[in-house]
This record gives sequence, C-alpha cells and structure tokens, in this order.
Amino acid sequence: MQKIKGIEIEKNSQGEDAFIRIDLQKFGKQLQPFLEEVGLLEDDFEKEWETALTLDEAKEKSIEKVRFWWKKMS
Repeated sequence: MQKIKGIEIEKNSQGEDAFIRIDLQKFGKQLQPFLEEVGLLEDDFEKEWETALTLDEAKEKSIEKVRFWWKKMS
C-alpha cells in the first residue's frame, strides 16, 4: 500500500489493519463532510447554547427564586 504523508494505518495485536490516523491540520477540510455526517463534529455546547436563557431571563429567574426564598423565610 502506498504511504501518504499525514496518514498512518495502525495494526491491532493480530497484525491486521485496524485504525487510521489522519493529520487533521492537513486533511481536515476534505474530511469535514464525513466527520459531520458521522457526528464527530457535533458540538454539544453549541446545541445547548441555542436553547440557553438570555442574560435577562437568567436575571429574572434568579430574582424570582430569591423572592420565593425570602417570603418562605419571613
């Protein structure tokens, strides 16, 4: 098999080809559609951020909670 700089094939303990190591700096753009398709590039933070509270919503919820506790303690 021809060697390509930036791509290495690794063998398992039986000597069979099992893994491939790819330099994403070199080949990342070409692989991006595949990596997105298999879900490797999904960013959970970005998904959660889309449904996150705004600063004003967070402030209002905090104020409501503090007022609730304050009334409960009084």
